[in-house]
Amino acid sequence: MQERANTQSIRHSPLAAVARALFLGVALMCFATGGGTLAQDRAARPKPQEARVALIIGNSDYRTAPLDNPANDASDLAAALEKQGFNVLVRENVGERGLKEAVDVFAKHLQKGGIGLFFFAGHGIQLKDQNFLLPVDVGFDSEADVSFKSVSAEYVLSRMAEAGNRINIVILDACRNNPLQQSRKTISKGLGVMNVGRAEKGTFIAYATSPGSTAADGTGRNGLYTKHLLRSLEAPDSDIDRVFGRVRTGVVQDTNGEQVPWTSSSVIGSFYFDVAEDIAAMRRPLPQQTAARHEAEAEAAPIAYDPVQESAFWERIKDSRNPADYIGYLERFSGAKRAAYARWMVQKLGGTVPATARPAMRPAADAPTQLSMAAPSAVLPTPATPAAMGALPNGAIPSPGTVIQDCAECPELVTIPAGEYVMGSSPKEKMRELDEEPAHRVRVPASLAVGKFEVTRAQYADFVKDTGRESKPGCHSTRGGFFHKNPKATWQNPGFEQKNDEPVVCVSWSDAQAYAAWLSKKSAKQYRLLNESEWEYAARAGSTGRRYWAEADDAATCRHASVADSSYKTVSPGAPLFACSDGFAHTSPVGRFPANPFGLHDMLGNVWEWVEDCWNEGYAGAPELAVPRVSGSCNERVFRGGAWNSTPTTLRTAYRDRDSKEERHDNLGFRVARTLP
Repeated sequence: MQERANTQSIRHSPLAAVARALFLGVALMCFATGGGTLAQDRAARPKPQEARVALIIGNSDYRTAPLDNPANDASDLAAALEKQGFNVLVRENVGERGLKEAVDVFAKHLQKGGIGLFFFAGHGIQLKDQNFLLPVDVGFDSEADVSFKSVSAEYVLSRMAEAGNRINIVILDACRNNPLQQSRKTISKGLGVMNVGRAEKGTFIAYATSPGSTAADGTGRNGLYTKHLLRSLEAPDSDIDRVFGRVRTGVVQDTNGEQVPWTSSSVIGSFYFDVAEDIAAMRRPLPQQTAARHEAEAEAAPIAYDPVQESAFWERIKDSRNPADYIGYLERFSGAKRAAYARWMVQKLGGTVPATARPAMRPAADAPTQLSMAAPSAVLPTPATPAAMGALPNGAIPSPGTVIQDCAECPELVTIPAGEYVMGSSPKEKMRELDEEPAHRVRVPASLAVGKFEVTRAQYADFVKDTGRESKPGCHSTRGGFFHKNPKATWQNPGFEQKNDEPVVCVSWSDAQAYAAWLSKKSAKQYRLLNESEWEYAARAGSTGRRYWAEADDAATCRHASVADSSYKTVSPGAPLFACSDGFAHTSPVGRFPANPFGLHDMLGNVWEWVEDCWNEGYAGAPELAVPRVSGSCNERVFRGGAWNSTPTTLRTAYRDRDSKEERHDNLGFRVARTLP
């Protein structure tokens, strides 16, 4: 298909000369000034202190699977960015040649130290670990055409990184399904995560939906994602995090959680789309200067605090965009080294440091070096009464530690914050296994609501009663000192007596998925299993040792979890046991043991928990973002956390195990979660 000449336009003179030379014969349209009104309006606006250059591409007219909105998206976003001081090259319905030439022009005009922005709306394909942006004249019958005729998003990002810009922004509204994805096994659904580590600092990548998912094209003039982006750019407070946070909230609300926009960032400092706001931010004192001033103010009133509690608290809020989280930190740790940065974040996010904040506190000389088990309630208070999400403002994310219950049948959930941690075991960890290597840093990019407890028999019974799901007999057991399959056992009768408030067992991975789907329908929220990275993050809750409690002796283990101990001797004599008694030979009621610092119970012990991921032998090639691994041995699924019959070797936060997704065990259950908002 020939490109439509009347949809090409180049905006602002710095790009015009080069563009005319490169795109000879293509008609160029410029916006009329309307008798000088637009020119006067532009003159009245402040000019950016650094160059802002944008390439906007919208492809609608594909030979196969045309789209309604991308060309409109490109035109409307170009106009919006012009108002924000960008010099804009906009291309609509471009073929292979036009797409590649536009990227080259864009790369030549990026100014070192400035701002670069790339936007693409249209079809995108994930092929062999790269994200390809498709021209309108590419065929859908050949993978070779895709890789040869298209432009990879990673290539665009690398050209932007070469310029050394202060900020590089990549926005991909290109996660729509197409016929090639459905007919080729090597074509993955949606787009994959691009590693910002390949680029230099200052990179911000925004996806219309989460990795591996697809986005809606929209039914109006604009695509769903771009519609909310345009609205957000017009709203007050154009901080880049706030802009895309509003976009995420709007899209999630419009799709009932089916589409969740995603961002990945290595931006340091601030960037505002509004030029006046950006100039004001650049004139504010640097964080280091603010820090120095607040450090001087913090010299008074040496009141002791526990440095380990301070560190655990900080790990939970350090990536937050809610000023209340930093205010809560300051009220407890106003004299800590990180307090200066916390004050600066409160101001950056539009909050006010309260005058009633506690005076400066200094670490106590005799403060413990490990978290005591009183710490969870002290560090992260858990409300006594669950909060209904409907009581919160639309799109609001409840603060960490909030307890949520979405429906009468729904389990209680606890809000945990976004953050980073090291997944796996280090060479120093005793009893480590090869599939726990290599230890690697993982980022959990969004707040989560995680089951406060493992799903109970009573909760699972509600699901079975409502759906009529068949309870297939046959459940593996380790009772009696050896491993065997009890052909008569079910979740209702696993071979030992259970009460309704104990965790359900003898359920398969597929059973757990069916339960989550039922909850999603009941609550109109998107329930799911945790992925493996999220599970370990939630279980560790800021800890780095073998277990999330500090004490290393056996007695401490029996105080914190239902495990293989002296109570278990009658079930399996001769097994390697913990030298203590937790009082339960099998499962215990959920919540009987203390929560971890995130407020989650039984993350270790009681029952193993199914997670989303396919089994992989170790973490080679594991993603840096906490997303499920959907390649590997997918007939086998991972479970984590240990159980009532776990020994010292397996009761560790890093320990991993797996089985067929249709198998059932008398020590294996699950907990549910959902992404916020």
